[in-house]
Amino acid sequence: MAARAIWKGNLVLGEHAVPVKMYSAVQDRAVHFHLLHDKDLTPVEQRIVRKDNGREVPKEQQRKAFPLDDQRAVILEPEELAQLTPESDRTIRLLRFVPRDALGNQWFDRPYYLGPDEKGDGDYFALADALGGKERIGIARWVMRDKRYVGALAVGDDGFLRMTTLRRSEQVLDIPAIHPDKARTPSAAEINLAEQLVEAITGPFTPEEWRNDYRERLHQLIEAKAKGTKLKLVTAKPKEATSDLTESLRASLAHAAKGKKVA
Repeated sequence: MAARAIWKGNLVLGEHAVPVKMYSAVQDRAVHFHLLHDKDLTPVEQRIVRKDNGREVPKEQQRKAFPLDDQRAVILEPEELAQLTPESDRTIRLLRFVPRDALGNQWFDRPYYLGPDEKGDGDYFALADALGGKERIGIARWVMRDKRYVGALAVGDDGFLRMTTLRRSEQVLDIPAIHPDKARTPSAAEINLAEQLVEAITGPFTPEEWRNDYRERLHQLIEAKAKGTKLKLVTAKPKEATSDLTESLRASLAHAAKGKKVA
């Protein structure tokens, strides 16, 4: 499915502006249901009601509160919250460049494509070429849909720019202290078997092979019921776990040798 531009602006580096368009790189494929009453299948909906008497509260009468403790809270008025909303100026401002390996996977959130605007193709590809030859990524900041973002600018293998939103520092946790059991240091034979297993299942990246089994089974159930037929659902039996690493590695190697996927 072709991506559609969701935002348009300028990528600014110093005093130089490069016109760009932003495209979503991923899409939500979750299954969404309508809620019905089980008695007569009448549609039902959720509403905001008072906890004390169950009466509905219109949106204009709702207020947000931040709890300080069990007894106190700060009440925020709509106009106060509106004043905090950042203004969008259609500008992605590059703040600095950092080494590519400075950011681990825990920092990355949602990916986007950055494509050239028709009037700035030359500047776009000049920036992409300059960034592509360096082992670094750009840290950028912009406002989109009333929200401020920080992102990482990089170049894909196809020569086009990518922007991935970044999590904030308060969202990223430090790695916990890990103290391996010295008494359970793997033997040379176990390490050799593990290396053989890695080699046995090494191959090209084929994401179409790793499907969402639950979503596919759910659609099969929906299609069957829509046709008035009954679908026989088979529950997969979990594999028995083993505490013997060597035995487990040998079993995995045997499956790999037969061309089976290793779970």
